[in-house]
Amino acid sequence: MITTACYYGIPDQASALISVARNVGGPIGVSIAQNVLAYREQFHQNRLVEHVVPSNPGYQETLRIVTDYFASAGGGVADAQGRAIAYIGQQVATQSAYWAYIDVFFTLMLISASAVPLALILRKVKL
Repeated sequence: MITTACYYGIPDQASALISVARNVGGPIGVSIAQNVLAYREQFHQNRLVEHVVPSNPGYQETLRIVTDYFASAGGGVADAQGRAIAYIGQQVATQSAYWAYIDVFFTLMLISASAVPLALILRKVKL
């Protein structure tokens, strides 16, 4: 419907220009989203890793609980602790990706919200 409204009452050359803008704008939007995702995932991972240190009591307690869980599932204590550390690292990566996607959607929301005033100031086309 939006595409039909764009093409209504304009010559063929202008419709070709709109098609070019759509074909170029899509990949630019995807690359911006990928860039924000990669940057923000690294940012959030760095922030989360600051709290995953052996001196942190919360980390020690989590490591103990997860180690006990893996030890009860079978295997030695050393193997269980290695699996627990890997599990905590996986959780940090998962949480950083989660927050990065939230940032991407927030960025897309800002871009979309900034386009609304531009759409409202467009002139009406005389047919």
